[in-house]
Amino acid sequence: MKELDFLPEWYKDDRRRQMHVRRQYVALAVIFLLMMLFNGTAIHRAGRAAAEGARLENQRVGAEAVVREFDALTKQLNDLRGRAGLIDQIDSRIEVATVLAELSHVIGDSVVLRKVEIQAEPFSRPQDQRQAKGSVVRLSDRPANADKEMPLGRVKFRIVLAGVAVHPADVANLVCQLDASTYFQRVHPSFYGNVKTPAGAKSARGPQADGKPPETLGLTEFEITCYLANYKEVDD
Repeated sequence: MKELDFLPEWYKDDRRRQMHVRRQYVALAVIFLLMMLFNGTAIHRAGRAAAEGARLENQRVGAEAVVREFDALTKQLNDLRGRAGLIDQIDSRIEVATVLAELSHVIGDSVVLRKVEIQAEPFSRPQDQRQAKGSVVRLSDRPANADKEMPLGRVKFRIVLAGVAVHPADVANLVCQLDASTYFQRVHPSFYGNVKTPAGAKSARGPQADGKPPETLGLTEFEITCYLANYKEVDD
């Protein structure tokens, strides 16, 4: 039996056209939703990027402040190092009170000093020292391979002692005491000799009342030179 289709063609075309429009609406809705989702994701990512950029900007500002502070501290440190180096150069590293205390310890009661001189002398240059004695003068607290140029404050000290002693043996004993001390080195007497001095205060004014000449006392006058033991000589 043959089926008969009583629907007109225009109705079928209209139905197909509605279905096609419906599919287009659905596709547009899906595209719109996808666009909204992408836009929301992009806005979220842009917000996160802006926040990260702000955080990095704060870090940059903080880092610049730290760098400026570091530069200022470095400048201060270099300035302090320069001052410390200058102080180290001009520091003679000698305690006069300690030296005088050691001298008072080694000098006996039979010796009277009339002069104590502490003279600073520069070290000889290595070439001058080789030409003169074949040895190089270096500080005892520096290694042998240290710089040969001596700073301004690193000098040796020559000590001159002059006075009188009761007996010549007292001068020899003083020389031995100075040589045995760890504070002094290269001790040797410059000169010594006998000297006469009035025996008393009354005799020092002139002849006595009875016309006799004043009594005199024989003493030993001396001068001793030595060096403070703040350096040592090393053969080069």
